[in-house]
Amino acid sequence: MGTLIILRPEIFSIVIMLFLIAYDRYCDRFRTEKKEFFKFAVIGLGHCVFALITEITVNMDGIPLINDLCHILFFLFSLVYSLSFFEYTLNLIKMNSKTRKIALLCSYILCGSCVFFMCISPIEYIQGEYTCYSAGVGPTLCFTLGFVFYLLADIIIVVKRKQINQATVFVLIPLTIITLGMLSVQIILPEFLYTAQALTLTSVGLFFAIENPVEKFKNKAFLDSNLKIWNRTCYEYDLEHVIADKISSGNKVACVIGDVNGLKCVNDTMGHLDGDRLLSTVADIWNKNLTSAFKCYRIGGDEFFAIVFDVDMETIVSEVDQVSEACNKIQMGRNIPVGISIGYAQLRQGFDFDEMFKSAEKMMYENKKKYYSQSGMTRRAD
Repeated sequence: MGTLIILRPEIFSIVIMLFLIAYDRYCDRFRTEKKEFFKFAVIGLGHCVFALITEITVNMDGIPLINDLCHILFFLFSLVYSLSFFEYTLNLIKMNSKTRKIALLCSYILCGSCVFFMCISPIEYIQGEYTCYSAGVGPTLCFTLGFVFYLLADIIIVVKRKQINQATVFVLIPLTIITLGMLSVQIILPEFLYTAQALTLTSVGLFFAIENPVEKFKNKAFLDSNLKIWNRTCYEYDLEHVIADKISSGNKVACVIGDVNGLKCVNDTMGHLDGDRLLSTVADIWNKNLTSAFKCYRIGGDEFFAIVFDVDMETIVSEVDQVSEACNKIQMGRNIPVGISIGYAQLRQGFDFDEMFKSAEKMMYENKKKYYSQSGMTRRAD
């Protein structure tokens, strides 16, 4: 009877994981980005399944080899899940690529060492009050390292919360804190197996953070599917709900506006498919180089816009120069000079958003005139 009581949460966890996997497959038809949640769901399901199996085999005599193998897989799925969660958290924030690689390398080395000791050290089975449970160097290292990965992930989310989508922060922090509590109980009282429930809780949090249906469908409506950049609808929504709040809260606000050079000439001489390719290249350059921007948008046919919060102008100017340099290097053939004219401005005290926008737009048109004079083209040609 005691074993059946313990098994009920494992069965419940498996049902939840199967539901999340089924829903993830349903969401796949609407997805354009990398499939992140499916990996967590499959690893979590694997851990829950072997949690269920080991709860049965640990109390059976005569199958030590199968029991040991199932326990090793049970520990391995748990470790891989916590490592994946830590890696996912690192990808949520902006950090130096070298630092990210070092952090990941250290985590892989720790996991590899843990797996090594787990395989060479014998698993001990101790009879508790209600059931047998596993103990030894392997389980202790596995659960402790998993606890460390979750703790580091929580610290990153809390410290870097301004860089992360607020819905993600509000979902992950409470659930991962509960998960940490359950893992603490698991380490202190190994007879009470809570890891499957802990992973299930984290998976539910990731489900709402990654596969949130409302956020997903909203993003689908807000994304320019051809250029993979936010569209004007998203810009107008953010202008009302995000940018206005930042301005009223006294945050530093700046904007960057750009107009593609040579697009009409490319459309007229090479065709609109090449014109679309030019726009797509420019959009990619904006996304990759304006890293301090809150978002980059396409607000018109060949007009791009970025909004920046709490960043000094020196950084913004440096990133704008990178965008201009990269756009000027675009090769479209037939000696067509292409590039982008950019203007930028920072919101000054006593001025509103429209005045900042017009200031940046004025600078952009001045740079556009320089493009016309240097290229020998006319406004009608472009």
